Amino acid sequence: MDTLKRKVNNRNQVYKIYTTEEANKLNITYLHWKEAHIGDYALSDDGYVGKCIGRKTYTDKKGRVKTFIKLSYGANWAGNTNKIEYLVNRSHGVYTQANPTGWAEREAKKTRTKNLVNAYVGQLTSTKQVDYKQLGYIYRPDQQNPAATVRRVLKQEVIKKMVEKKLKEVLSEKGINSSSVLDTMLEGLHIARNKQDVTNMIKISDAFMDLLEMKPNKKITTDTLQLDVASNIGDLIANEEKSLTMSRKVEENEAAE
Repeated sequence: MDTLKRKVNNRNQVYKIYTTEEANKLNITYLHWKEAHIGDYALSDDGYVGKCIGRKTYTDKKGRVKTFIKLSYGANWAGNTNKIEYLVNRSHGVYTQANPTGWAEREAKKTRTKNLVNAYVGQLTSTKQVDYKQLGYIYRPDQQNPAATVRRVLKQEVIKKMVEKKLKEVLSEKGINSSSVLDTMLEGLHIARNKQDVTNMIKISDAFMDLLEMKPNKKITTDTLQLDVASNIGDLIANEEKSLTMSRKVEENEAAE
């Protein structure tokens, strides 16, 4: 049995969610959720039982009658193919939407998040360090600790993908893409070899090994990248100190399967 705490109609409520086996042992009578009315126990499509807390019928502009049902563990329209699955709702922590999504997915659609991503990428591609305090005030100035809030949202997978997409767009506008980066690395390797610069030859070869995933028991995760670039290939070795922050790679030791 699960205990679900929710705020319904501005009041804190506690609901018990049973498996069908638990409900049967307790002699709880239940109906499929599409047939349930307020107060009835309703069966979800993935085999869980909880209270029906709302049922309302609407007529749309075309005269079609539709019924929306609210349960302690989910909600949906009572259409032929519609489902309510408790475990799906629980995984997202959302019990009021017909098609639940996680917090990060909803946040990704908001203007404030898009503004954050644009500002973050702008800082990544500049010579300045990332200013999380400034980003925090762009994203959520209403929070007690805006910088901590922005660090947390930037760790979300869907937000990382937004950053990656925007970063590729910005770099593409600057003429930097996967092909040009590989050309630069190959040219750098050629220059290093001609200069018998073993240190840089090893560094560039190591970078190629990462790209080709040649290192045993290693998993390469792209986070915020950091690549060394020069304004022209002739300066690549001579001006090693010049760098443009674009991304960094994080290696995580991974046990061999």
